[in-house]
Order: sequence, then structure tokens, then C-alpha cells
Amino acid sequence: MTYIERFQNAILAILAWTMTLVTLLVTVDVIYSLAKYLLLPPANLQINELLSFFGSILLVLIGVELLETFKNFKKDKTFNVLIALLVALIAISRKVIIMEIEGDPNEMELVGISALIIALSVGYYLINRSGSIKEKS
Repeated sequence: MTYIERFQNAILAILAWTMTLVTLLVTVDVIYSLAKYLLLPPANLQINELLSFFGSILLVLIGVELLETFKNFKKDKTFNVLIALLVALIAISRKVIIMEIEGDPNEMELVGISALIIALSVGYYLINRSGSIKEKS
């Protein structure tokens, strides 16, 4: 194994452990927040708190998908474009959910986010479809 390969493996390991730690911390925060809202009176959740909670859950999903990407890259030295598109779709979905909390977005921001969602969805569909066509033949 060359020095560059060892360096690359060390960087991947550091990134994977960092992402694991961050994902674990966000997961603990989500569980703590939910327990706090459910156990402490009053037990009624407001819409902003629910949107924040759903945004945190999507953040955990992004972390899990990125960990899967690191694992696959370390094992096969390949990058799965479908997982990258899925992470991007989850991230933009999180942005849309959190957008309600941050206030009213302007029209251009909505157009841009809409175009991004359409582009990512079409890209995911086409790549997924081309993969299933290759598997059939």
C-alpha cells in the first residue's frame, strides 16, 4: 500500500468517525428534545417545534446516508451517485420544512428550490432507470 493510499484511508477513517459522532450527537438531541416536549408540561407541541423536530430527523437521515457513502467508498473505492442524489433530496426537503420556521421566503428562492427539487428528482429517476435497464439485459 502506497503512502497516498494510506493517507487516503486515514482521511476517510477520520471523516467517517467524525460523521458517526455528529450523527450520534444529533440523534441524542432529537431523542432528548422529543422526551422534553412529551414529559414536561404542557405536552402540546407547537407547529414550529414539530417542524424543527422533523428537520432534525432529516438531519439524522442525511448523516446515516453519508456514513453509507463513506462505507461504500472505503470498501469498493466507488461513489454511488444515487446515494448522493438521495442525500441532496433529503437536504433540500429539510430546507423546505425548516423554511416555515425561518419566515416567508421570497418568490425567487421558491423558484430556485423548486427547480433544484425537479432536477434532483429527474436525475435520480434517470440514473435509477438506467441501472434497472442494465440489470435486465
